Amino acid sequence: MTNILKAVAAGLLIFNFGSAASAAGGALDDLGSAQAVEVPEAPAQAAPAEAREQAPDIDLFRYFGYAETPRAMELPEFSMQKGVKGVADTVASVDLESIRNAYLKPAVTFTTGAGTKVHVSGTKASNCPDGGNSCADKEKFFLVLTTSKGETFFARAMDILNWGFIYSGSKTFVIDGEKYVVKVQANASTPENSKLEVKGPKGLALSSTLKQVGDGVAAKGVDVKLSKAYKLAYGNEIVQGPQGAKFTSKMLVLMIPFPVVDASSYFILNAAEIKPAGTTFPSFEKGYGFKLEGGKLDIYRL
Repeated sequence: MTNILKAVAAGLLIFNFGSAASAAGGALDDLGSAQAVEVPEAPAQAAPAEAREQAPDIDLFRYFGYAETPRAMELPEFSMQKGVKGVADTVASVDLESIRNAYLKPAVTFTTGAGTKVHVSGTKASNCPDGGNSCADKEKFFLVLTTSKGETFFARAMDILNWGFIYSGSKTFVIDGEKYVVKVQANASTPENSKLEVKGPKGLALSSTLKQVGDGVAAKGVDVKLSKAYKLAYGNEIVQGPQGAKFTSKMLVLMIPFPVVDASSYFILNAAEIKPAGTTFPSFEKGYGFKLEGGKLDIYRL
C-alpha cells in the first residue's frame, strides 16, 4: 500500500497511484467517502517525442517496492503433499476490519483552511492505465489524499512528475472549496528523496520526501514476525481505467517487509483465498498457515 504499503507503497504502498488514464477522485460507499472534485487543467507542455524516447527510465517509485502475488494452496491439500500434521502455534491474530484501509492515513498530513486534515499516502493499482497488466510498475503508482471527512482523491504519479523539461505535471483538487496543487519533484539519483509538494491558497501546504510517505504508509501496518519481520495491512483493491481510479470490493492483505528496504518486494494475498480451514502460500512463507474466519486472521506455524 510499504513497499505498498509503501503505497505503500504504500507500499506502501503504491501506488495508480489530466488525461483519460489519469486517476480522478473515487470513494468507498462503505467508508462514507464523498466524491472528490478534480479541477480541469490545461495540459502541460509536452516534451518532444525524441526527448522522451531518450530520457532515462527513472524508477522513481521503487522505494514503495515491487508487488508479488503468491499462489494460494488450501491447507488440507498442502498437508497431504508436504506431510504437515496441523497447527503448532499461532504467531499473530489480527482483526482485519479494525485496520481496514488504515494505511491510507499515515502521519504525513496537511490541514485545510477549514481545519480538515488531509493524509497523503502512496499505493499501486492492480492494473495498468489501459486496464491491462502489461506495463511498468511506475504506471500503476498513485498518491492518495484521504481527508478526515472520508473523501478520497487519487493522483496518478506519472501525471504529477516533474523532471527537467521531459516531465512537467501537476494535479489540482478542490478540498473544502480550496484549490490544492500536487506535484512530485523528481530526484533521479536518489528517487526516495524526491519531493512531494502540495500548494494551497496560502502557499506550500506540505513538503515531504517519497521515503517519508513510504515509511508512513508502512508504519500503519500491524507488526508480524514470520521468517522475517513484516507490517501487515488490509484494504480494498484499487483499479484504474479510462474513467480514473476507484476502489473495488476485493479485499487484499498486504505483507510488507519492515524496516522498509529500497526496491524490495512486498506480498499481496487475496483475502478471499484465505479459508477458515487454513491456507498456505508456499512461495511466500511456506512454514506458515493463514486462517480467516469472522474477520479474524490467524497466522500460525505448520
